[in-house]
Amino acid sequence: MTHIAYMEPNHRVRASDLSEAVDVPAAFLSKIMRRLTAEGILDAKKGHHGGFKLARPAAEVRFIDILRAVDFEPATTHCVFGLEHCDANHPCPLHNEWSILTGQIERWARSHTLADTLVKRRGS
Repeated sequence: MTHIAYMEPNHRVRASDLSEAVDVPAAFLSKIMRRLTAEGILDAKKGHHGGFKLARPAAEVRFIDILRAVDFEPATTHCVFGLEHCDANHPCPLHNEWSILTGQIERWARSHTLADTLVKRRGS
Protein backbone atom coordinates (compact mmCIF):
# COMPACT_ATOMS: atom_id res chain seq x y z
CA MET A 1 0.00 0.00 0.00
CA THR A 2 2.81 2.43 0.76
CA HIS A 3 4.31 1.64 -2.65
CA ILE A 4 1.06 2.72 -4.29
CA ALA A 5 0.68 5.71 -1.98
CA TYR A 6 4.10 7.05 -3.02
CA MET A 7 3.07 7.25 -6.67
CA GLU A 8 1.77 10.39 -8.31
CA PRO A 9 -2.00 10.71 -7.68
CA ASN A 10 -3.10 9.77 -11.22
CA HIS A 11 -0.39 7.17 -11.86
CA ARG A 12 -1.48 3.55 -11.85
CA VAL A 13 0.61 0.48 -11.17
CA ARG A 14 -0.05 -2.91 -12.72
CA ALA A 15 -0.41 -5.83 -10.35
CA SER A 16 2.46 -7.66 -12.09
CA ASP A 17 4.80 -4.68 -11.60
CA LEU A 18 3.78 -4.31 -7.97
CA SER A 19 4.23 -8.04 -7.42
CA GLU A 20 7.79 -7.81 -8.68
CA ALA A 21 8.55 -4.61 -6.74
CA VAL A 22 7.42 -5.98 -3.38
CA ASP A 23 8.37 -9.61 -4.04
CA VAL A 24 4.90 -11.05 -3.41
CA PRO A 25 3.45 -13.81 -5.62
CA ALA A 26 1.21 -12.29 -8.31
CA ALA A 27 -1.78 -14.57 -7.62
CA PHE A 28 -1.75 -13.76 -3.91
CA LEU A 29 -1.29 -10.04 -4.52
CA SER A 30 -4.12 -9.98 -7.09
CA LYS A 31 -6.51 -11.45 -4.53
CA ILE A 32 -5.54 -8.77 -2.01
CA MET A 33 -5.85 -6.01 -4.62
CA ARG A 34 -9.36 -7.16 -5.53
CA ARG A 35 -10.40 -7.01 -1.88
CA LEU A 36 -8.91 -3.55 -1.41
CA THR A 37 -10.71 -2.40 -4.56
CA ALA A 38 -14.02 -3.87 -3.38
CA GLU A 39 -13.65 -1.97 -0.10
CA GLY A 40 -13.03 1.32 -1.91
CA ILE A 41 -9.41 1.65 -0.84
CA LEU A 42 -7.99 1.11 -4.32
CA ASP A 43 -9.31 2.15 -7.71
CA ALA A 44 -8.80 -0.38 -10.51
CA LYS A 45 -8.87 0.23 -14.22
CA LYS A 46 -8.50 -2.41 -16.91
CA GLY A 47 -6.81 -1.96 -20.25
CA HIS A 48 -3.63 -0.56 -21.76
CA HIS A 49 -3.32 2.32 -19.28
CA GLY A 50 -4.91 0.36 -16.47
CA GLY A 51 -3.72 -0.65 -13.06
CA PHE A 52 -4.29 0.34 -9.47
CA LYS A 53 -4.13 3.61 -7.57
CA LEU A 54 -5.48 4.84 -4.26
CA ALA A 55 -9.21 5.54 -4.44
CA ARG A 56 -8.87 8.38 -1.93
CA PRO A 57 -6.02 10.44 -0.44
CA ALA A 58 -3.49 8.57 1.70
CA ALA A 59 -4.53 10.70 4.69
CA GLU A 60 -7.99 9.13 4.49
CA VAL A 61 -6.81 5.50 4.40
CA ARG A 62 -6.49 4.17 7.93
CA PHE A 63 -4.52 1.00 8.52
CA ILE A 64 -7.54 -0.56 10.22
CA ASP A 65 -9.43 -0.20 6.92
CA ILE A 66 -6.64 -2.02 5.07
CA LEU A 67 -6.47 -4.79 7.67
CA ARG A 68 -10.22 -5.32 7.66
CA ALA A 69 -10.32 -5.37 3.85
CA VAL A 70 -8.10 -8.45 3.94
CA ASP A 71 -10.07 -10.04 6.81
CA PHE A 72 -7.56 -9.35 9.56
CA GLU A 73 -8.97 -8.08 12.83
CA PRO A 74 -6.14 -7.07 15.16
CA ALA A 75 -8.05 -7.74 18.38
CA THR A 76 -9.34 -11.16 17.46
CA THR A 77 -10.52 -13.70 19.93
CA HIS A 78 -8.43 -16.42 18.30
CA CYS A 79 -5.95 -18.08 20.58
CA VAL A 80 -2.30 -17.62 19.65
CA PHE A 81 -1.83 -21.35 20.36
CA GLY A 82 -4.91 -22.29 18.37
CA LEU A 83 -6.81 -23.56 21.39
CA GLU A 84 -10.56 -23.82 20.90
CA HIS A 85 -11.38 -22.65 24.43
CA CYS A 86 -9.18 -19.70 25.33
CA ASP A 87 -10.64 -16.66 27.04
CA ALA A 88 -10.27 -14.63 30.22
CA ASN A 89 -11.80 -17.48 32.24
CA HIS A 90 -9.72 -20.22 30.57
CA PRO A 91 -6.56 -18.47 29.34
CA CYS A 92 -3.68 -20.05 27.48
CA PRO A 93 -0.15 -19.19 28.70
CA LEU A 94 -0.01 -16.09 26.43
CA HIS A 95 -3.65 -14.98 26.58
CA ASN A 96 -3.15 -11.84 28.67
CA GLU A 97 -0.02 -10.67 26.85
CA TRP A 98 -1.58 -11.41 23.44
CA SER A 99 -4.72 -9.47 24.37
CA ILE A 100 -2.63 -6.45 25.37
CA LEU A 101 -0.56 -6.62 22.19
CA THR A 102 -3.52 -7.00 19.83
CA GLY A 103 -5.27 -4.12 21.60
CA GLN A 104 -2.23 -1.92 21.02
CA ILE A 105 -2.09 -2.93 17.35
CA GLU A 106 -5.77 -2.11 16.91
CA ARG A 107 -5.43 1.31 18.56
CA TRP A 108 -2.42 2.10 16.35
CA ALA A 109 -4.22 0.91 13.19
CA ARG A 110 -7.27 3.04 14.01
CA SER A 111 -5.21 6.18 14.58
CA HIS A 112 -2.67 5.96 11.73
CA THR A 113 -3.08 6.46 8.02
CA LEU A 114 -0.95 5.73 4.98
CA ALA A 115 0.00 9.41 4.97
CA ASP A 116 1.51 9.10 8.46
CA THR A 117 3.80 6.36 7.23
CA LEU A 118 4.79 8.30 4.12
CA VAL A 119 5.82 11.32 6.16
CA LYS A 120 7.99 9.17 8.43
CA ARG A 121 9.56 7.31 5.51
CA ARG A 122 10.31 10.50 3.57
CA GLY A 123 11.69 12.14 6.70
CA SER A 124 14.05 9.31 7.60
